[in-house]
Amino acid sequence: MARFLAVSLAVLTAVWPRVLLSQSAEPSDSVHVGDMWIYDRTDNITGAPMNTFTSMVTEVSPKEITTSVIFRGNNGRGLVVFDHDWNRTVENDNRYSPNDGHGIHAPLAVGKEWRYEYIWKNLQNGVSMKDTGLSKVVAQETLTTSAGTFDTFKIDRRVKEFNVADPSRLFDIEMLMWFSPQINHWIRRTFTVKAEGRVRASSTDDLINYLQE
Repeated sequence: MARFLAVSLAVLTAVWPRVLLSQSAEPSDSVHVGDMWIYDRTDNITGAPMNTFTSMVTEVSPKEITTSVIFRGNNGRGLVVFDHDWNRTVENDNRYSPNDGHGIHAPLAVGKEWRYEYIWKNLQNGVSMKDTGLSKVVAQETLTTSAGTFDTFKIDRRVKEFNVADPSRLFDIEMLMWFSPQINHWIRRTFTVKAEGRVRASSTDDLINYLQE
């Protein structure tokens, strides 16, 4: 039976006490069709809300997890395909080879780090970008959002990206990700994109609700 956790912050506060989820370095490997995670995205520069979106699992195979990303209010919808370590291989018209290094390397432990390199291409405009990156687990932190309270591993991810056709067009991407092995997903993610040393975009995704089998 599906368990709809954190249905409403008000209901949870009134009915159940907050319970700290137990920590494990190994994420649950069970992912099912219908699992979903709902996030609020905030612009870090202005502090204004940007959108609310749901990432819902639509298909699971031995190699891939296919999700539909649904944006509230504007009927927007996207396709994102992951491997089972949550590295993206497909995002709408973008193809990542071998993957985008966005996922985790279990078991997680403070101090663990991994490097990656990939190329991604947009099938519509033909633009190809090359990325090199380093991810490092920098801390274990307890994090509370309106979805609940979770024990997480904080991962610092730094990426350099340049246009294959014009290597002078260089971007620095800084990400912080709080990953909960208990629900096998991110509780919070922050993204900052810089070009020529200047911030071009910065946002935060906070988990506000989730549904898992």
